[in-house]
Amino acid sequence: MIIIRNINEIIGQEPAINLLRSALQKKRLAQCYLFSGPEGVGKETTAKALLYHLFCQISSISPCGTCLACKKLTKGIHPDVMIITPEKRDIRIDSVREGEKFLRYPPLEGQYRVIIILHADRLNPEAGNALLKSLEEPPLFALFILTTENQSQILPTILSRSQIVRFRTLAEKHIKEYLIKYLACDEVVAKSIAEVSLGSLGKAVEIFKGGLLEELNRFVKVTLSKREDLKLMTIEKLAKQERSYLELLLYLLGLWYWRSYLHLKIEYPYPKALPEEKFKGNPFESLSNLALVKKALENFVNPELALYILTKNIPH
Repeated sequence: MIIIRNINEIIGQEPAINLLRSALQKKRLAQCYLFSGPEGVGKETTAKALLYHLFCQISSISPCGTCLACKKLTKGIHPDVMIITPEKRDIRIDSVREGEKFLRYPPLEGQYRVIIILHADRLNPEAGNALLKSLEEPPLFALFILTTENQSQILPTILSRSQIVRFRTLAEKHIKEYLIKYLACDEVVAKSIAEVSLGSLGKAVEIFKGGLLEELNRFVKVTLSKREDLKLMTIEKLAKQERSYLELLLYLLGLWYWRSYLHLKIEYPYPKALPEEKFKGNPFESLSNLALVKKALENFVNPELALYILTKNIPH
């Protein structure tokens, strides 16, 4: 796992980083930031990197990474930091209540007490209203950092109390450079992954680490074969994977559907990383079925059954 301890190391998000850097230099931080942007473009990484600037005992401009505070942040045990994440599908009021208790006491080791809420758009109504109360009159030492991929799902009253920091999709060259520099990825492979990740570094890293391009190619070849035993063996193996892995495989499968269709119809560029076999079915129907399979997995339907349906979606 790569840990970024300095916001200046965040790639491809210059406007967002410039805003935060200026606030740090002027020591004029907002009490609540909302990091808004697509999945996997650096929102959570930036939020956690910002912590080093807030708590480093040596420098707030260039965190050392070696002082006691930095070491605690790296281990995830700093007493003045709380991270709230969704439980299954949403963030419940109990989690926000824990945050309220956390803010009743002043910082133990730093100037701030920081609450990071990841996927804040998943706050259920009760949790959202409870958070709003905390934002109305927060203690001076409190700092909130919220992240979201769906800003429209955030309560307008929370938005009005937040400084919105916008994150954008990354250029392919930034993703390619990251994969080569930090993950020792082969240049050709890095270029292919950057092409299919559609501006999301998070997707790119997961695709590389999970070997998902190879998995996609294997799934397509097995599906197009006439051997039911191979299909069943492949599905049985995939069904044991984490849901996040399967969701990313479904994303790549959907990309294959659509890019194949565009390439066959209008000779639209076809990523080299996708299977050499082109999908020749109805992409609209197949993408609809893909969405149903994803929904089924979210509802904990038997993954083997859901995945088997996909093999019937690909015409021979």
